[in-house]
Amino acid sequence: MRRFLVFLAALSVAGVASAPAMAVEVGARAVYWFPDLTAHVKTTDNNVTGEFDAKSDLGVGDENFLSGEAFLRAGNVHFRVGYTPVKFDGNKQLTRQVVFAGQTFNVNDNVISHLDVKMIDGELQFDLLRPNFAAASANLGVIVKVKYVDGSVEIRSSASTKTKDFRAPVPMVGLGAGVGLLKNMLRADVRAAGIAYSGNHLYEGDAFLTFSPIPFFGVQGGYRIIDLKIDEDDIVASLKLKGPYLGAELSF
Repeated sequence: MRRFLVFLAALSVAGVASAPAMAVEVGARAVYWFPDLTAHVKTTDNNVTGEFDAKSDLGVGDENFLSGEAFLRAGNVHFRVGYTPVKFDGNKQLTRQVVFAGQTFNVNDNVISHLDVKMIDGELQFDLLRPNFAAASANLGVIVKVKYVDGSVEIRSSASTKTKDFRAPVPMVGLGAGVGLLKNMLRADVRAAGIAYSGNHLYEGDAFLTFSPIPFFGVQGGYRIIDLKIDEDDIVASLKLKGPYLGAELSF
């Protein structure tokens, strides 16, 4: 895997080096995401293990979020940086005993919970194919990226507050493809990347349509999914977010 990543990075550097005579595009996009949440947490402290479901046990509900991405394309090489902050809150009188971070929260305790996850992406895509057909175009490339995940879980009652953090830089590989019509007035793009190792995994997919009625500006509609599992010494956090989004893009 490491040799493969080095090989792809070398291809990307070579592509950038040859880019001055090629097209250069720079821009940014912002999206408003409407994901459904699935979250499960397991902790072990001082040989005391507990686990819970964020929705059914703690009353955590779905939320909507803004996220953003800046991008640069030079010839066949795309560079993207993205930021996605998600935050979920719950407030519920427990109907079963919950053990978290070595602390027992009993039936009928009223607990307030917070799940915060910040995700920062650095991504390179190197297009292996980029044909043009009159007013139409297409591309197919390989993706190398790193997603840095910074998360925390907190449960609070009138008697106690417990917090657990989890952080990890996660390398990923994948594919990106797109088709543009009418000189990219209408465009469809798909990206997918992932990795699994030692009980951890991260899979991500993004498919979207862009309509650009005027130069430099486009409106978007898409569907995004993130499936994450981080297994550290004292916490196992599983998080799945999936749902549609609306967005806008500026590019020059």
